[in-house]
Amino acid sequence: MTKDIKTTELIRTSQSWDGAQLPDFPQGQPELRVVRLDFPIGAKTGWHHHSVVNYGIVQQGDLTIVCQDGTEKTFHEGEALVEVIGTIHRGENRGPKPVILNMFYFSSPGAEITIQHPSRVQQQDRKDQTAPLIGEGDMCFRSPQESKIIGDPNRKASKIDVRVQKLLLVIGKQALPRRQIMADLGLRQKSRKSLIDNYLKPAYSQGYIDFAYPNSPNKPEQAYKLTAKGLEQYKNSNFL
Repeated sequence: MTKDIKTTELIRTSQSWDGAQLPDFPQGQPELRVVRLDFPIGAKTGWHHHSVVNYGIVQQGDLTIVCQDGTEKTFHEGEALVEVIGTIHRGENRGPKPVILNMFYFSSPGAEITIQHPSRVQQQDRKDQTAPLIGEGDMCFRSPQESKIIGDPNRKASKIDVRVQKLLLVIGKQALPRRQIMADLGLRQKSRKSLIDNYLKPAYSQGYIDFAYPNSPNKPEQAYKLTAKGLEQYKNSNFL
């Protein structure tokens, strides 16, 4: 006697949990990575951002995702979450039991799926002494007992517009066409003027980005890349 298999759709969406549109999949052969993350009680990931589409299922516990602008959302046991792309955030276990999170990453083979930002020490980190640690692998964790601040919290960072900041994080170490940049930023195609006026022009005039094809600025498939100055900002994550 056979038993019926119950099918439950956990989520179907084209947006990350914060409402931003997901970027297009890269062309060419895809690579799928599945990672299990175990959060002890009170543990936090380091500040990081993702450059590829990824989603997860909370197998156990309650996981809170916190963005640097203060936006946060808690996902409970059994819930699916579609992660933000290009937005710096971290995961926190504020619940009474360990969290188990299974994550699925879709990218080109060998792509850097998670970019750490260990130099970002925010005011709340200084108060509770839980700044992220520098570690190996895709994610680095901190337990409540590992309480020391990485870097100098009194260091004065250069100011940079938050939109230019996000643009640099989206481009990273690759060259991206305008359409892909808009998708990664969560902008609609009708927002092309906003992209040019508020993101590309300021970043270009400040020397952070350049054309991927500088000899053909009007090339239809023109792409944008970070300059040495932009790469230094990206590497140091020195935006705050």
